[in-house]
Amino acid sequence: MFYDLKGEANMSPIVGILYSAVKENSQRLNFITEGMSQEEVDYKGPNQNFTSTAQLIKHIMYVDLNWVYRMKGQPLPHSLKEEHGPMIDANNRLPMVKDKSLNTLMSNYEVV
Repeated sequence: MFYDLKGEANMSPIVGILYSAVKENSQRLNFITEGMSQEEVDYKGPNQNFTSTAQLIKHIMYVDLNWVYRMKGQPLPHSLKEEHGPMIDANNRLPMVKDKSLNTLMSNYEVV
């Protein structure tokens, strides 16, 4: 993969850079997670006290979704906040993700 942070022809330079960063990070995430087992996706460390890959994917998706709307100059719609959020839970940690396959997580991320 070649990453040059170049946007599409109809984009201003700064929007092109931000757009490319989101797009290229998405491609990198797909490459890194390809073929992971459900056990690997859900793994939270030997004592279950670390962040799982599923939690990280959901968090990255939500952050990218916020960036997309920021680049559009629009607020994130409440319906999308409800569907994909929150960014952090009441304990200032990444929200738990249970029973979500890698395919489902990555499909949701692709929609974003």
